Amino acid sequence: MTAFQGKVPPIWLEPSVYQALGKHLASVLPHEACGVLLGAAAAGGMRIDTYVPMRNVAPDPLHAFVPHPADWISALYLSPPPVGLFHSHPRAAPQPSSSDLRGLTGLGDHFAVYLIGAPGAEPASPLLLNGYGIQRTRTEEGVLSVSLIQANLQVLLK
Repeated sequence: MTAFQGKVPPIWLEPSVYQALGKHLASVLPHEACGVLLGAAAAGGMRIDTYVPMRNVAPDPLHAFVPHPADWISALYLSPPPVGLFHSHPRAAPQPSSSDLRGLTGLGDHFAVYLIGAPGAEPASPLLLNGYGIQRTRTEEGVLSVSLIQANLQVLLK
């Protein structure tokens, strides 16, 4: 995802995706949840219409996520390919950690969206969710730099 008129393009979620993210996050607590997002560029932003959960096989799943290799390989062969990644922070704000930022370079070029969720404090707000665009730039020396830029995230109406 690249800058759009000086701003990061918005991310739109289908209501079913928002619900699936919340259910997956809640079902694996206190561990981190992870999965891939499917969708396409739409009207100057990115529309996410499917969430594919994955098993977290991190040695410390309370504080990290590592997608199960079989789940990850299967996801990469989906057609169309995933456009984003989701994971949760069960005990922290849904902001990128230093580990999250280090892992960005391992994502394929078609990954444009990065969502981080956390459990909400109230039943009326069961899921706190932040969205980020993945920005890739190359230095004059050809070194790839990958960063996250916060995006406007909106759940579409049913």
